[in-house]
Amino acid sequence: MAGLLGAGVLLGGSQQANAVTFGFDTIAGGSTAGDAYASNFTLDVTDLGAGKALFQIVSAAAPAMNYFIRTVFVDDSSPSDFSGVPQTNDAAETVGTVNMIRSKGGTLPQGSNVGFTLTFKYNRLWPGDFNGIQQAETAGFIFDIAGDFGSLISALTSGELRFGLHLQGLSGGASDSCVNSVTPVPLPAAGILLIGALGGLGFAPRRRKRMAA
Repeated sequence: MAGLLGAGVLLGGSQQANAVTFGFDTIAGGSTAGDAYASNFTLDVTDLGAGKALFQIVSAAAPAMNYFIRTVFVDDSSPSDFSGVPQTNDAAETVGTVNMIRSKGGTLPQGSNVGFTLTFKYNRLWPGDFNGIQQAETAGFIFDIAGDFGSLISALTSGELRFGLHLQGLSGGASDSCVNSVTPVPLPAAGILLIGALGGLGFAPRRRKRMAA
C-alpha cells in the first residue's frame, strides 16, 4: 500500500502521479497573435516505469483555426532532470503526421520575457509543415529520467523544467509562443475523491528556478 500511495498521489490530490497533465500559458510582453489558442494545447506526462517517462504535446482539434506547432523547446536547468533524451518523437506514441528531430541552438521567441533558457528543441523535419504538430495531432517523446517520477513532476511545478511551443501559420503569417503552466490540470471530482481516500504524500522541495520579472 505504501508504494501505491507514493506513486498515486500528487499535489494534495489534484493529479495522479503516474499521469499528470499541464496546460500552456501565454507569454506577456510580446506577440498576442496566438494568445487565444494557448488553451488548445496540453503537456501530458506519464510514468512508464523503469526510469522512463512519456511526454506528449497534444494539440486539440480546432477546425476553424489555422496554425501548427513548428518547434517544441525544452528548458532543462542543471542538474538535468533527464539521463537520456530521444533524437526524434516516438512513432508509437504519436498521433498524425508529426515528424520532429532534436537539435540545439536558437531561442524560444519571447522566451526571454519569462527567463526561458534553451537546452534543446524538437523541430519539424524539413521540408513540410505537415511534420509539425497540426490540430488534433499529438507528438510523443520518451525520456530517460534522472530521478523518480515525483521529482520530475516537482521540477515541472517549480519551473525548473519547462516546455515551450512556437506556433506558426497564424493569421497574416504571424507566429507566437507559449510555455507550460506550473499548475497541473485538476482531475474531475470523482478522481479527486478517490485519491483523497487513499491519502497524500508531498514531494521533496526542489530548487526553484529564478524567473525573470
